[in-house]
Amino acid sequence: MLMLQNQIVLITGASSGIGRDAALLFAKHGALPVLTARSIDKLEALSAEIKQLYNIEAPFYALDVTDGEQVERVVAEVLRRFTRIDLLLNSSGYGLFIPTDEIAMEEVEGMMNVNYFGLVRVTKAVLPSMQKRNSGHIINLASIASFMAGKKHGAYAATKHAVMGFSDALRYELHGTGVTLSTINPGPVETPFFDRADRKSVPKLVRFLTSEEVAATVLKAAVQKKPLYLMPKSAGIPVKLRHLFPRLYDWAMSIVK
Repeated sequence: MLMLQNQIVLITGASSGIGRDAALLFAKHGALPVLTARSIDKLEALSAEIKQLYNIEAPFYALDVTDGEQVERVVAEVLRRFTRIDLLLNSSGYGLFIPTDEIAMEEVEGMMNVNYFGLVRVTKAVLPSMQKRNSGHIINLASIASFMAGKKHGAYAATKHAVMGFSDALRYELHGTGVTLSTINPGPVETPFFDRADRKSVPKLVRFLTSEEVAATVLKAAVQKKPLYLMPKSAGIPVKLRHLFPRLYDWAMSIVK
């Protein structure tokens, strides 16, 4: 973890959940987390907590990833202040689990605007500075829903499928540039995400991860820089089954409750 010391880490969605816990872990290991989210009060409290725990100044900026001008302005301010961004963690996002015939288009568009377009906006704002330095790492928080969709999860899963498609293509484009990209794909995580998402639509046998577990994997990805992380590891089983035994998989998903 010594390689994380003095690294400038820009984090979206840092006010709660995985983004918040990742910020604390990065600070613990000597990195400087730059905190962004819409909830400025929560960011201010987290910055003060990091200062108290680790004596690290964690600057914070109000950022709505759906606002392109604000994204450009905040990234420019961070680059002026620190001259570089070593690592970008895209963790902003939310989910609504509603049947297709019931979900409003405004809700579908809202999720896509935050989960996918917001991630693309921030990535495109940060990427030129990384390419200029031939150095940098991007971590996109995707989901196991990037590979599979359950009942009521269609609109949300579509946003995460988009994140994976974008991430794969960008990683190929960056080959040999010194800039690397990882995606982290967790199953359901016990965070404020489920203040809005329907917990009952998650199959009962599925284990909920903690945000601390996912944050630890974020830290691991920052060091290892592998392309893909599935959480938990057992999540790879249904992903493989879908491709190896598609009819069996479809039957199972149609009857699962």
